[in-house]
Amino acid sequence: MFGAFSKSFFRASPKQLAIQMVIDWVWFLLIQPTDPTLKWLFIILLPGIDLISAIGSFRNYLKDNLGK
Repeated sequence: MFGAFSKSFFRASPKQLAIQMVIDWVWFLLIQPTDPTLKWLFIILLPGIDLISAIGSFRNYLKDNLGK
């Protein structure tokens, strides 16, 4: 199960990553956190996870296309 998660999560295309970021902005506009703590929590949870996915996807892209 973990292997399937890592393959799909870290193999995102640029289009998928862009859609994730748009969804994060929509959530931010809908929730509109006013407390600074909630803003940081939001930034860490949603876009932070997307950033980890983007870095992992880029690493896998380089590994697949440039060799090991």
